Amino acid sequence: MPDHSSHRDFSLRGAICVSARRRATSTQLLPERRTMEPRRKAGPRPPAWLRWLSNDAARGIVADEFHAPIGCHFYQNPDNDEWEVSIFVSATEIVGGPLDGKNVPLQVQLDIVHVMNLFDETPTVHWQSDAVAEDDELAQHLSFEGTARGHRIWLRILKEPPEGMGPGRLLHAGSGEVETLW
Repeated sequence: MPDHSSHRDFSLRGAICVSARRRATSTQLLPERRTMEPRRKAGPRPPAWLRWLSNDAARGIVADEFHAPIGCHFYQNPDNDEWEVSIFVSATEIVGGPLDGKNVPLQVQLDIVHVMNLFDETPTVHWQSDAVAEDDELAQHLSFEGTARGHRIWLRILKEPPEGMGPGRLLHAGSGEVETLW
């Protein structure tokens, strides 16, 4: 069983988790906004153990210190008492100039062994190379299924933020200033 005693909650690399009121992601319930604050108030706060797990999983995303904020959606499936968690790096939107409104492409690298070690036993790991249907909001992702901290978990690390999520930060073209939104 992994040692969780050295957990640090909500560091710079931590994930901001919001409740999904249905399976997969909550993008239809949480339309694009310029601030994350209303999303944080949209549903219940995740249990402490789930925040810790999500933050620890987010630390598996290998990026430089300038990466965009990391988001997290969670949902407890009442049918099988499994927690579904989706983690993603937010988009960076350009403001001003000829590329105004465009999102800067993301580069996501994941330390798979780090994420696997968060589980009580070796999880089942799957890779989904693309969306499997038009309404598949998760698209490309790695999926980890198993037990973590005594709870059944289905963890997905997404290549891109769910559609409609909105940017996590803005890049102002005129000044080069980066503004973090959430």
